Amino acid sequence: MNRHCSIEHRDTDVFIANERKTKWVTLITLFTMIVEIVVGYWSGSMALLADGWHMASHTLALFLSLIVYYLYRHPRFRQSFTFGGGKILSLGGYTSALFLILIAGSMIYESFLHFYEKRIIHYNEALVVAAIGFLVNLVCAYILHQKEEHQHSHHHDENCHHPKNKLSPPGHHGHSHSNSHSHTHDHNHQSAYIHILTDALTSVLAIFALLLGKWNGWHWLDPAVGILGGVVVLRWSLSLIKQSGMDLLDAHDETIDRDNLVKKLELDGSKVIDIHLWRLAPGQVGCEIIIRKNQDQKSSFYRNLIKSHFNIHHLIIEVV
Repeated sequence: MNRHCSIEHRDTDVFIANERKTKWVTLITLFTMIVEIVVGYWSGSMALLADGWHMASHTLALFLSLIVYYLYRHPRFRQSFTFGGGKILSLGGYTSALFLILIAGSMIYESFLHFYEKRIIHYNEALVVAAIGFLVNLVCAYILHQKEEHQHSHHHDENCHHPKNKLSPPGHHGHSHSNSHSHTHDHNHQSAYIHILTDALTSVLAIFALLLGKWNGWHWLDPAVGILGGVVVLRWSLSLIKQSGMDLLDAHDETIDRDNLVKKLELDGSKVIDIHLWRLAPGQVGCEIIIRKNQDQKSSFYRNLIKSHFNIHHLIIEVV
Protein backbone atom coordinates (compact mmCIF):
# COMPACT_ATOMS: atom_id res chain seq x y z
CA MET A 1 0.00 0.00 0.00
CA ASN A 2 1.24 3.48 -0.83
CA ARG A 3 1.97 5.04 2.52
CA HIS A 4 1.49 8.51 1.03
CA CYS A 5 -2.20 7.68 0.53
CA SER A 6 -2.49 6.48 4.10
CA ILE A 7 -5.12 8.12 6.29
CA GLU A 8 -2.37 9.09 8.74
CA HIS A 9 -1.59 12.33 6.89
CA ARG A 10 -3.50 15.45 7.94
CA ASP A 11 -3.81 19.09 7.11
CA THR A 12 -1.75 19.90 10.20
CA ASP A 13 -2.45 23.65 10.37
CA VAL A 14 -6.22 23.21 10.25
CA PHE A 15 -6.30 20.50 12.88
CA ILE A 16 -3.96 22.28 15.28
CA ALA A 17 -6.10 25.42 15.05
CA ASN A 18 -9.32 23.46 15.62
CA GLU A 19 -7.76 21.53 18.49
CA ARG A 20 -6.69 24.77 20.19
CA LYS A 21 -10.19 26.27 19.90
CA THR A 22 -11.85 23.06 21.07
CA LYS A 23 -9.54 22.92 24.09
CA TRP A 24 -10.55 26.41 25.25
CA VAL A 25 -14.23 25.71 24.70
CA THR A 26 -13.99 22.42 26.61
CA LEU A 27 -12.43 24.08 29.66
CA ILE A 28 -14.99 26.90 29.68
CA THR A 29 -17.91 24.48 29.22
CA LEU A 30 -16.63 22.15 31.95
CA PHE A 31 -16.43 24.94 34.52
CA THR A 32 -19.88 26.28 33.62
CA MET A 33 -21.37 22.78 33.70
CA ILE A 34 -20.11 22.20 37.25
CA VAL A 35 -21.52 25.53 38.43
CA GLU A 36 -24.93 24.86 36.84
CA ILE A 37 -25.25 21.36 38.32
CA VAL A 38 -24.18 22.46 41.81
CA VAL A 39 -26.47 25.51 41.82
CA GLY A 40 -29.26 23.46 40.24
CA TYR A 41 -29.26 21.01 43.16
CA TRP A 42 -28.87 23.81 45.73
CA SER A 43 -31.60 26.05 44.27
CA GLY A 44 -34.00 23.20 43.61
CA SER A 45 -34.41 24.16 39.95
CA MET A 46 -34.84 21.11 37.73
CA ALA A 47 -34.70 23.33 34.63
CA LEU A 48 -31.25 24.60 35.59
CA LEU A 49 -30.18 21.09 36.56
CA ALA A 50 -31.36 19.74 33.20
CA ASP A 51 -29.39 22.47 31.45
CA GLY A 52 -26.31 21.53 33.48
CA TRP A 53 -26.55 17.83 32.64
CA HIS A 54 -27.28 18.64 29.03
CA MET A 55 -24.10 20.73 29.04
CA ALA A 56 -22.35 17.72 30.59
CA SER A 57 -23.29 15.63 27.55
CA HIS A 58 -21.66 18.19 25.28
CA THR A 59 -18.63 18.42 27.55
CA LEU A 60 -18.12 14.68 27.10
CA ALA A 61 -18.41 15.10 23.33
CA LEU A 62 -15.83 17.90 23.40
CA PHE A 63 -13.44 15.77 25.47
CA LEU A 64 -13.80 12.98 22.92
CA SER A 65 -12.89 15.40 20.15
CA LEU A 66 -9.78 16.46 22.07
CA ILE A 67 -8.77 12.82 22.57
CA VAL A 68 -9.10 12.19 18.85
CA TYR A 69 -7.03 15.26 17.98
CA TYR A 70 -4.37 14.19 20.49
CA LEU A 71 -4.16 10.61 19.26
CA TYR A 72 -4.17 11.59 15.59
CA ARG A 73 -1.03 13.64 16.22
CA HIS A 74 0.87 10.60 17.51
CA PRO A 75 2.16 8.19 14.83
CA ARG A 76 2.69 5.42 17.39
CA PHE A 77 -1.05 5.22 18.05
CA ARG A 78 -1.98 5.26 14.36
CA GLN A 79 0.58 2.60 13.53
CA SER A 80 -1.05 0.23 16.02
CA PHE A 81 -4.22 0.03 13.91
CA THR A 82 -4.80 -1.10 10.34
CA PHE A 83 -6.68 2.06 9.39
CA GLY A 84 -5.16 4.50 11.87
CA GLY A 85 -7.49 3.95 14.84
CA GLY A 86 -9.96 6.62 13.74
CA LYS A 87 -12.88 4.64 15.14
CA ILE A 88 -11.84 5.54 18.68
CA LEU A 89 -14.26 8.48 18.34
CA SER A 90 -17.12 6.08 17.61
CA LEU A 91 -16.14 3.84 20.52
CA GLY A 92 -15.90 6.78 22.91
CA GLY A 93 -19.20 8.20 21.69
CA TYR A 94 -20.97 4.87 22.14
CA THR A 95 -19.62 4.45 25.68
CA SER A 96 -20.48 7.99 26.79
CA ALA A 97 -23.98 7.69 25.30
CA LEU A 98 -24.72 4.68 27.53
CA PHE A 99 -23.70 6.75 30.56
CA LEU A 100 -25.83 9.70 29.41
CA ILE A 101 -28.92 7.50 29.14
CA LEU A 102 -28.64 6.83 32.88
CA ILE A 103 -28.30 10.56 33.55
CA ALA A 104 -31.35 11.34 31.37
CA GLY A 105 -33.42 8.72 33.20
CA SER A 106 -32.41 10.17 36.56
CA MET A 107 -33.31 13.71 35.42
CA ILE A 108 -36.76 12.65 34.20
CA TYR A 109 -37.48 10.65 37.36
CA GLU A 110 -36.46 13.46 39.71
CA SER A 111 -38.43 16.02 37.67
CA PHE A 112 -41.57 13.92 38.04
CA LEU A 113 -41.04 13.87 41.81
CA HIS A 114 -40.93 17.67 41.78
CA PHE A 115 -44.49 17.75 40.43
CA TYR A 116 -45.75 16.19 43.65
CA GLU A 117 -43.25 17.56 46.15
CA LYS A 118 -43.39 21.27 46.88
CA ARG A 119 -39.78 22.37 47.04
CA ILE A 120 -38.53 25.90 47.41
CA ILE A 121 -36.83 27.19 44.27
CA HIS A 122 -34.30 30.00 44.61
CA TYR A 123 -35.30 31.72 41.39
CA ASN A 124 -32.95 34.69 41.51
CA GLU A 125 -29.80 32.64 42.01
CA ALA A 126 -30.87 30.05 39.45
CA LEU A 127 -31.67 32.76 36.89
CA VAL A 128 -28.25 34.35 37.30
CA VAL A 129 -26.46 31.05 36.72
CA ALA A 130 -28.71 30.11 33.78
CA ALA A 131 -28.05 33.49 32.15
CA ILE A 132 -24.30 33.05 32.67
CA GLY A 133 -24.55 29.60 31.10
CA PHE A 134 -26.31 31.04 28.06
CA LEU A 135 -23.66 33.75 27.64
CA VAL A 136 -20.91 31.14 27.97
CA ASN A 137 -22.54 29.13 25.17
CA LEU A 138 -22.56 32.20 22.93
CA VAL A 139 -18.88 32.90 23.68
CA CYS A 140 -17.95 29.27 22.95
CA ALA A 141 -19.92 29.31 19.70
CA TYR A 142 -18.07 32.49 18.69
CA ILE A 143 -14.69 30.90 19.46
CA LEU A 144 -15.47 27.79 17.42
CA HIS A 145 -16.93 29.83 14.57
CA GLN A 146 -13.73 31.82 14.07
CA LYS A 147 -11.95 30.65 10.94
CA GLU A 148 -8.22 30.56 10.35
CA GLU A 149 -6.97 31.95 7.05
CA HIS A 150 -5.38 28.65 6.08
CA GLN A 151 -8.70 26.88 6.52
CA HIS A 152 -9.90 28.40 3.27
CA SER A 153 -7.29 26.68 1.15
CA HIS A 154 -8.37 24.06 -1.38
CA HIS A 155 -6.98 20.59 -1.86
CA HIS A 156 -7.38 18.13 -4.69
CA ASP A 157 -8.16 14.45 -4.34
CA GLU A 158 -5.34 13.65 -6.74
CA ASN A 159 -2.84 14.69 -4.05
CA CYS A 160 -2.65 11.00 -3.26
CA HIS A 161 -0.75 10.50 -6.49
CA HIS A 162 2.08 12.76 -5.40
CA PRO A 163 4.32 11.59 -2.54
CA LYS A 164 5.15 15.12 -1.41
CA ASN A 165 1.54 16.07 -0.87
CA LYS A 166 -0.72 15.32 2.07
CA LEU A 167 -4.02 13.59 1.97
CA SER A 168 -7.08 15.73 2.58
CA PRO A 169 -8.11 15.84 6.28
CA PRO A 170 -11.14 14.11 7.76
CA GLY A 171 -14.38 15.41 6.32
CA HIS A 172 -12.63 17.23 3.51
CA HIS A 173 -14.27 16.69 0.17
CA GLY A 174 -11.63 17.93 -2.21
CA HIS A 175 -12.81 19.13 -5.59
CA SER A 176 -13.32 16.69 -8.39
CA HIS A 177 -14.24 16.89 -12.03
CA SER A 178 -17.90 16.50 -11.14
CA ASN A 179 -17.97 18.73 -8.08
CA SER A 180 -17.01 22.30 -7.26
CA HIS A 181 -14.23 23.30 -4.87
CA SER A 182 -14.98 22.92 -1.18
CA HIS A 183 -13.29 24.13 1.98
CA THR A 184 -11.38 21.93 4.38
CA HIS A 185 -13.99 20.40 6.65
CA ASP A 186 -13.35 18.93 10.11
CA HIS A 187 -16.27 16.82 11.36
CA ASN A 188 -14.99 16.91 14.95
CA HIS A 189 -15.02 20.70 14.86
CA GLN A 190 -18.46 20.88 13.27
CA SER A 191 -19.87 18.47 15.84
CA ALA A 192 -18.54 20.58 18.72
CA TYR A 193 -20.10 23.71 17.21
CA ILE A 194 -23.52 22.06 16.87
CA HIS A 195 -23.38 20.77 20.46
CA ILE A 196 -22.74 24.28 21.77
CA LEU A 197 -25.65 25.76 19.79
CA THR A 198 -28.11 23.12 21.02
CA ASP A 199 -26.91 23.64 24.59
CA ALA A 200 -27.62 27.36 24.20
CA LEU A 201 -31.19 26.45 23.27
CA THR A 202 -31.55 24.39 26.46
CA SER A 203 -30.28 27.37 28.48
CA VAL A 204 -32.97 29.57 26.92
CA LEU A 205 -35.64 27.04 27.95
CA ALA A 206 -34.32 27.02 31.53
CA ILE A 207 -34.39 30.84 31.71
CA PHE A 208 -37.91 30.85 30.26
CA ALA A 209 -39.16 28.37 32.89
CA LEU A 210 -37.50 30.21 35.78
CA LEU A 211 -38.87 33.61 34.73
CA LEU A 212 -42.45 32.38 34.38
CA GLY A 213 -42.16 30.48 37.65
CA LYS A 214 -40.98 33.61 39.43
CA TRP A 215 -43.42 36.06 37.86
CA ASN A 216 -46.58 33.94 37.49
CA GLY A 217 -46.03 31.28 40.13
CA TRP A 218 -45.98 28.51 37.52
CA HIS A 219 -43.83 26.21 39.63
CA TRP A 220 -44.87 23.22 37.52
CA LEU A 221 -43.05 24.67 34.52
CA ASP A 222 -39.64 24.15 36.11
CA PRO A 223 -39.94 20.34 36.46
CA ALA A 224 -41.68 20.26 33.06
CA VAL A 225 -38.62 21.83 31.45
CA GLY A 226 -36.50 19.43 33.50
CA ILE A 227 -38.33 16.52 31.88
CA LEU A 228 -37.96 18.15 28.46
CA GLY A 229 -34.23 18.56 29.06
CA GLY A 230 -33.98 14.91 30.08
CA VAL A 231 -35.78 13.86 26.91
CA VAL A 232 -33.39 15.99 24.83
CA VAL A 233 -30.36 14.31 26.44
CA LEU A 234 -31.99 10.88 25.99
CA ARG A 235 -32.80 11.50 22.34
CA TRP A 236 -29.30 12.81 21.63
CA SER A 237 -27.79 9.79 23.41
CA LEU A 238 -29.87 7.29 21.43
CA SER A 239 -28.95 9.06 18.21
CA LEU A 240 -25.28 8.90 19.17
CA ILE A 241 -25.56 5.19 19.97
CA LYS A 242 -27.11 4.55 16.57
CA GLN A 243 -24.53 6.56 14.65
CA SER A 244 -21.46 5.31 16.52
CA GLY A 245 -22.78 1.74 16.52
CA MET A 246 -23.18 1.82 12.74
CA ASP A 247 -19.58 2.98 12.38
CA LEU A 248 -18.28 0.32 14.76
CA LEU A 249 -20.16 -2.38 12.82
CA ASP A 250 -18.82 -1.11 9.46
CA ALA A 251 -22.21 -0.12 8.07
CA HIS A 252 -22.39 0.95 4.43
CA ASP A 253 -21.19 4.52 4.04
CA GLU A 254 -23.80 6.89 2.62
CA THR A 255 -21.56 9.86 1.84
CA ILE A 256 -20.47 8.26 -1.43
CA ASP A 257 -23.09 7.84 -4.16
CA ARG A 258 -22.75 4.10 -4.64
CA ASP A 259 -25.00 3.91 -7.72
CA ASN A 260 -23.18 6.79 -9.41
CA LEU A 261 -19.81 5.16 -8.67
CA VAL A 262 -20.90 1.86 -10.23
CA LYS A 263 -22.42 3.66 -13.20
CA LYS A 264 -19.17 5.50 -14.02
CA LEU A 265 -17.13 2.30 -13.77
CA GLU A 266 -19.48 0.44 -16.10
CA LEU A 267 -19.66 3.10 -18.84
CA ASP A 268 -17.08 1.25 -20.97
CA GLY A 269 -18.86 -2.09 -20.61
CA SER A 270 -17.00 -3.25 -17.52
CA LYS A 271 -18.99 -4.93 -14.74
CA VAL A 272 -18.77 -4.26 -11.00
CA ILE A 273 -18.99 -7.69 -9.38
CA ASP A 274 -18.62 -6.65 -5.74
CA ILE A 275 -18.24 -3.34 -3.89
CA HIS A 276 -17.84 -2.36 -0.24
CA LEU A 277 -17.96 1.20 1.10
CA TRP A 278 -17.45 1.83 4.82
CA ARG A 279 -16.28 4.57 7.16
CA LEU A 280 -12.70 4.29 8.41
CA ALA A 281 -12.83 7.43 10.59
CA PRO A 282 -14.78 10.71 10.67
CA GLY A 283 -14.99 11.92 7.07
CA GLN A 284 -12.83 9.07 5.72
CA VAL A 285 -14.18 6.31 3.49
CA GLY A 286 -12.68 2.97 2.53
CA CYS A 287 -13.61 1.11 -0.64
CA GLU A 288 -12.94 -2.43 -1.84
CA ILE A 289 -14.15 -3.30 -5.32
CA ILE A 290 -13.96 -6.20 -7.80
CA ILE A 291 -14.38 -5.31 -11.48
CA ARG A 292 -14.73 -7.55 -14.53
CA LYS A 293 -12.98 -5.58 -17.27
CA ASN A 294 -14.48 -5.27 -20.74
CA GLN A 295 -11.26 -4.34 -22.52
CA ASP A 296 -7.59 -4.39 -21.56
CA GLN A 297 -7.87 -1.90 -18.68
CA LYS A 298 -5.51 -2.06 -15.74
CA SER A 299 -6.38 -1.32 -12.13
CA SER A 300 -4.68 2.09 -12.44
CA PHE A 301 -7.31 3.10 -15.02
CA TYR A 302 -10.16 2.46 -12.58
CA ARG A 303 -8.21 3.98 -9.69
CA ASN A 304 -7.71 7.26 -11.56
CA LEU A 305 -11.37 7.25 -12.62
CA ILE A 306 -12.59 6.82 -9.03
CA LYS A 307 -10.12 9.33 -7.57
CA SER A 308 -11.16 11.99 -10.07
CA HIS A 309 -14.82 11.84 -9.02
CA PHE A 310 -15.01 10.57 -5.45
CA ASN A 311 -13.34 11.40 -2.14
CA ILE A 312 -12.18 7.92 -1.11
CA HIS A 313 -9.17 7.63 1.20
CA HIS A 314 -8.38 3.90 1.10
CA LEU A 315 -9.04 2.13 -2.20
CA ILE A 316 -8.47 -1.51 -3.12
CA ILE A 317 -9.28 -2.62 -6.68
CA GLU A 318 -9.24 -6.15 -8.06
CA VAL A 319 -9.60 -6.51 -11.84
CA VAL A 320 -10.64 -9.90 -13.23
